[in-house]
Amino acid sequence: MRITNKTSRRIRKTVRSCLFLCLSILEISSPAAMANQSILFPARFELQSKQDAPISLQPTDSKEKVTFQLRRISDGILCPIDDRNCPNRDAWWKDFELLASDGHTLHLTSIPFPNVKRSKNHFRTSIKGAEKILRRDPESDSKGELVGERALGSFSAIKDMEPPSGVAHYRLFWTWGKNYLDLEGEHLEDVLALENRLKEEGINAVWTWH
Repeated sequence: MRITNKTSRRIRKTVRSCLFLCLSILEISSPAAMANQSILFPARFELQSKQDAPISLQPTDSKEKVTFQLRRISDGILCPIDDRNCPNRDAWWKDFELLASDGHTLHLTSIPFPNVKRSKNHFRTSIKGAEKILRRDPESDSKGELVGERALGSFSAIKDMEPPSGVAHYRLFWTWGKNYLDLEGEHLEDVLALENRLKEEGINAVWTWH
């Protein structure tokens, strides 16, 4: 009889121990317990979050340091030679062909129109010809005074033309008073890098990029 009672007590103790252990496991697995764990061990969880963070898609320093070399300068009348009735026969363009250090070719074109109105009209024509306008902002001088407008757009390939015009390309164009300027390149990174370079050094700096 004593043996039976001792055995029963041992069984009850074992059952209670098992129940206590199960409840402890459930408590540790609960959301509240997991939250406490993250507080108790912040260093481990911070390290994990850094490892899982997405990689930044910001431009790298190598793209910002692209250099440019002046290869060729050409000029001409804005109108076709055989078009006697073209209203822009008195407007001349000057084109600077630039070679980027990554091997890509870009073109910077300057058109000094006789007046601001015609410069604005040419700007609007470029806007209409874009496949998509990526950016459009007012253009201000160093004093903060409004002198024109600037836009960046993507353009479709032009048939029977050499790159960059002959392939899908990007154009950054802007007006500065009566002057219209157009920067064209096949790769957006090159166009943006050249834009930054021109802002730092000025348009006339291209004459010295040998």
